[in-house]
Amino acid sequence: METGEKINKGLKALEEKVFTQDLCAICGACLSLCPYLRSWKGRVVKLDDCNLEEGRCFAYCPRTKIDLDEVYQGIFGKNYEEIEVGPVRKIMMARAKDPLFTKKAQTGGVVSALIDFALREKMIQAGILTPRDGDLLPHGQIIKGRKEILSCAGSSYVSGPTLEALNRGPWKGGERIGIVGLPCQVLALARMKTSKLEKKTPIDRVALVIGLFCTWALDYIPFMAFLHERVDDRSIKKLNITPPPERILEVTAGNKLYRISVDDIRSFIRPSCRVCLDMTAELSDLSVGTVEGKEGWNTVIIRTVVGENLLKRAKKAGVIETQPLPKDNLSHLKEASLLKKRRALDTLNENGGIEKAYFTLSANLIKRILSESKGIAT
Repeated sequence: METGEKINKGLKALEEKVFTQDLCAICGACLSLCPYLRSWKGRVVKLDDCNLEEGRCFAYCPRTKIDLDEVYQGIFGKNYEEIEVGPVRKIMMARAKDPLFTKKAQTGGVVSALIDFALREKMIQAGILTPRDGDLLPHGQIIKGRKEILSCAGSSYVSGPTLEALNRGPWKGGERIGIVGLPCQVLALARMKTSKLEKKTPIDRVALVIGLFCTWALDYIPFMAFLHERVDDRSIKKLNITPPPERILEVTAGNKLYRISVDDIRSFIRPSCRVCLDMTAELSDLSVGTVEGKEGWNTVIIRTVVGENLLKRAKKAGVIETQPLPKDNLSHLKEASLLKKRRALDTLNENGGIEKAYFTLSANLIKRILSESKGIAT
């Protein structure tokens, strides 16, 4: 490169460093910002070239070069240093008390109950959740009521462009927004918040971020082709993965329950997920996942004052109930999170080296992750 030549940080670089490397997380952060990008069946596709040297599409992407210390400083006021499950104020078990939420939920109904409560208490005026269409294709949707919340319950284990709904709106102005997202989407939100570019999205009105635990997500097109071969009835109502050691994908379609080994779907994991460090959505206000061996309960990690205040108020109002997370479950959670980080580092080492990764971490932190994850059973 000639001296003084600018490094492209626009769509050209996004295509080169993310799309062609098959690293797109389909988070939606670039969509409805750039007129040349669209989502199509679990993909972000480019319609035309763009000559901008610097763009928000590149700046907000969770798979372009990230200084993790800088992002964590912007959100928490401290560097990336808590390598197990990220910044923590409290960890507990919780579940919704209203059967409306527990019946529709993947596990304990906590996420749906908290978003519903935040709306009713005017803590937010709108939420962004991820419903699925008739063929399990997820997309972002602005929601403002309980009926819409319930329609978004459950998981398809497929990533979708949730954040496009934030960029697209429409917004009247002044709404406080709550977003539920996967770790890659939560990272993109953090990049939006901490970006030095002029903000042309309502990111400053995002008042609540609830993150979902995620080990991986599946590539929509090949996964659906696989399901349609295995499942007779295409009216799929629910997907669920049983906890270890069984690890079975349960597919409810029509009046039948199909059971498929998770090993049979691993080939559909998105390449972007294989280099992701974050299992527990560390940059959220609070993170929610399952509790192994405790059916109907969620693990909840409170990370910020916003998250703590929401949970306290919801508990006081009788919306949720909580219990301490058993020590064994906490230990397993930390091990699983560390193992995801180690696998990401191993994958990067096998594909050009950690120094070429999309994130920057100190050598000492990398050594800590590799050392503390050593001996964890896979």
